[in-house]
Amino acid sequence: RDEVRRFIGKKFKDFLLTYVNPKNEHGDYEYVRLINEMVSANKCSLEIDYKQFIYVHPNIAIWLADAPQSVLEVMEEVAKKVVFDLHPNYKNIHQKIYVRITNLPVYDQIRNIRQIHLNTMIRIGGVVTRRSGVFPQLQQVKYDCNKCGAILGPFFQNSYSEVKVGSCPECQSKRSEE
Repeated sequence: RDEVRRFIGKKFKDFLLTYVNPKNEHGDYEYVRLINEMVSANKCSLEIDYKQFIYVHPNIAIWLADAPQSVLEVMEEVAKKVVFDLHPNYKNIHQKIYVRITNLPVYDQIRNIRQIHLNTMIRIGGVVTRRSGVFPQLQQVKYDCNKCGAILGPFFQNSYSEVKVGSCPECQSKRSEE
């Protein structure tokens, strides 16, 4: 697992720093230029063209489509390190760099999405008829024990799993948090 993460990280870093678009007559490094544009616009999302990536690293691109959560996690760590290496003061503006995948070749209609598509990367199209605001997600939580008043935590959680405390470490009472 760690070897695979290191392999993906090394190859993605090489891709970001050395990819030259054959359509670019100047021979510039494509993603170094895009990183510089992102930084000058004070943005925190780096768009990666899937077709360019699959041309250079087909195996990793297939892993990305099949298991996007774990591969994107590695890609975002690497992108953050590359951006902060190129622009050291940018970490004062944005602490996180997001990798966005564009130009995914497979296109599905929303009505054709099935259970088989869960936890995979898909491309859909449609018309937005209604929208709502973005809801904040809980990232850090602390619990208070109802019996002894001890503060438990902080616990960090992601959007996929909720952190629950089984018992209080101070008084060992079960499910006494609120």
